[in-house]
Amino acid sequence: MAEHDQLFKWTFRVPEHAAGELRAVLPKAVMDSIDAGSLALVPGDFVARQLDERFTDALFSARFRGVPGYVWLLLEHQSVADRFITLRVLEYVVRAWTTLLRAEGQQRKTLPPVVCVVVHHGDGGWNAPIRLQELVEGMSDVPELRPLVPDFEVIVDDLVTQPDEALKSRPLGTLPQLVLWVLRDGRTIDRLLERVTAWAEELARLVHEAPEDAVTVMRYILSVAGDEPFEHVRTRFVRAVPATEAVMASAAEQLIQRGRAQGKAEGKAEGKAEGKAEGKAEGVLAVLEARGFDITAEEHARIVGSKDLAELNRWLRLAATASTVSELFSV
Repeated sequence: MAEHDQLFKWTFRVPEHAAGELRAVLPKAVMDSIDAGSLALVPGDFVARQLDERFTDALFSARFRGVPGYVWLLLEHQSVADRFITLRVLEYVVRAWTTLLRAEGQQRKTLPPVVCVVVHHGDGGWNAPIRLQELVEGMSDVPELRPLVPDFEVIVDDLVTQPDEALKSRPLGTLPQLVLWVLRDGRTIDRLLERVTAWAEELARLVHEAPEDAVTVMRYILSVAGDEPFEHVRTRFVRAVPATEAVMASAAEQLIQRGRAQGKAEGKAEGKAEGKAEGKAEGVLAVLEARGFDITAEEHARIVGSKDLAELNRWLRLAATASTVSELFSV
């Protein structure tokens, strides 16, 4: 769902928020080796050249005790955990390393370390392998293979197993804490509504400290509400946190405006497509008429009624060589 990805990227592409998430989930020794102040979001052009945008939800450069490397934060929101996530990670790591070697040539003598954290909020919790060798047959039967086969581990932050107090105790600000909560429970609006009271203090604080951020969070909540009536959602939130009334109204208005803009864009695109189809149909008729064919009312209606550009292009080509008008429709 696009709403999940957008909210996660908006929140955790901020280095300060990413650092808090890393402190919460990485082994202490690994986190102690990372200079949190060195975290810097990798530019989009680097991502576009080397990596899949879907994969690099939040890609940071970082220094590990002075050694330059990378940290990935990946949001995984499939209902069924991706069994081959480690293979996907390996693919992208190798691609990134290879690109760096090509770019720097003989100047580079080593490869940068890469750490991947998977933030999972799918139903049922994470139940897929987190080590690459868990996917490889024979590792337990022939242990001598282990040093000969690539292996590494991804860190999985399984939100659905985290209770409220665990999320609230993380070294994060109010906004990223709330975002982790709504991602955890955002599969259904019922889950969110059940936990509103538990998060009332944090919601009130965000409305007071950063009302625009609160509007963004509320917009996400409304976007995942599905068919739940807006008034019902609004009532539950306002009853628990009266301060959310204004931001809830603003979020609803933004969604309405977005819907109108999307409708206009879709209508414009549809209009362009129809215009192209009409032009192609007129071209087919013009070629047939120039060749002296008598076009029946039924044939005319079929040509001008088609909106399929591929079909109209085929008819246009055939119109120049066909012996009869009916040959256009027989191919």
